[in-house]
Amino acid sequence: MSLESVQELADRFKDSLSGLIEDTAPRSLLLAVSGGSDSMALMHLGAAWAKEYDVPCSVVTVDHGLRAESAAEAEFVKSAAQELGLAHNILRWNRGTESRGNLQKNARDARYGLISEHGGDGTVVLTGHTLDDQGETFLLRLKRGSGLDGLSSIPVKRYVHSGEGGYWLLRPLLHFKRELLQAFLRRHSVAWVSDASNEDMRFDRIKMRGALAQLKEVGIGVENIAATVSHLQRARDALDQEIRHFASKFCLTEHGDLLINRVELETLHSEFQYRLFAQSLKWVSSNPYRPRFGALKRVFKDSLHGKIQTIHGCLIYPQKTQIRISREFNAVANIRMDLVDEAVWDRRWKVQCTGTELSSRLTIAPLGPEGAKWVRAQGNFSLPFRTLQAHPGIFQGEEVLYAPSLIKNKHISATFCARPFE
Repeated sequence: MSLESVQELADRFKDSLSGLIEDTAPRSLLLAVSGGSDSMALMHLGAAWAKEYDVPCSVVTVDHGLRAESAAEAEFVKSAAQELGLAHNILRWNRGTESRGNLQKNARDARYGLISEHGGDGTVVLTGHTLDDQGETFLLRLKRGSGLDGLSSIPVKRYVHSGEGGYWLLRPLLHFKRELLQAFLRRHSVAWVSDASNEDMRFDRIKMRGALAQLKEVGIGVENIAATVSHLQRARDALDQEIRHFASKFCLTEHGDLLINRVELETLHSEFQYRLFAQSLKWVSSNPYRPRFGALKRVFKDSLHGKIQTIHGCLIYPQKTQIRISREFNAVANIRMDLVDEAVWDRRWKVQCTGTELSSRLTIAPLGPEGAKWVRAQGNFSLPFRTLQAHPGIFQGEEVLYAPSLIKNKHISATFCARPFE
């Protein structure tokens, strides 16, 4: 790689990051670096950008503990970051029950959660996803039969919601090929970690990597796929814009529930119906992912026929003029935590104490059937009985003392803190 092309790559990165970051007003940059070639290139290019623009910059490595080498790799990144004058932190994943089910998905969710807890307000997070990652992801989603959203693959920029806040996640290398970044690292004598699993054909992503090499021989490269992804993302954004317009006119929120105007909903094309329904389920459940399309389509159809049902941690209540989507009690039945000021329960309710001294240890848990009966006895509530069960209650042992999201009292309040429905 010539000196000219080294400078060209650095200039391209500068333009890429500056374009992504112009409307995010970052107080600091947090570089997510695993030690592989992509993220090591990100660290060197990001550090130079931050120095030029006088933006505080630090590095974080998430050690998932899934491989014997992971701890040593995190220490390798720490040493490399310190040589660049960057502060570095290692975040370790305490898997617990999160190791069940889809391990890769759980690890990804944990990674973004740990980064959110580590970063402060105004932090912008950069990851080292490349053009090759975009191509591999597209083929993986194509294999699964994904629709428009899935085939839109990796966005260059997105906001990651976490609790009451969140952070901007930017991917300034998404239009860079991995081989170019590796040539850049070799030119600067920068080492990187080689993960043996990147050669393991048992993994679907590695199979897609091999498929990309074969497709290149017939003229289908990652650049072609990226161009297709760009068109798909534009179409997705247009659909989402129409959904936001509909939601602003025909959707209401009530005590954390979403109410959709059923009459207007039935006038929409099925694609708009499914998209709105999926976004509604994500919002009520505070789940960043949508349910499988087959299940979503079936439940939506049954809802229009008046059937009460559950999906994705939500309870669907069809009524004559509207469809109510509530939190499902079974989805929150085991969420119990000690009462502390400003605790966030179920990622949706912020519980605050007014300064009154509470003499006993209290807990936050769902009201459940008995708590819902207690609430009903306190007054006239229009919310369905099963909806009341999923609201937060303040308990002393098994006795409910307050239902702060529903009944005002001078000691404890609970406000809905999830982002507005869009």
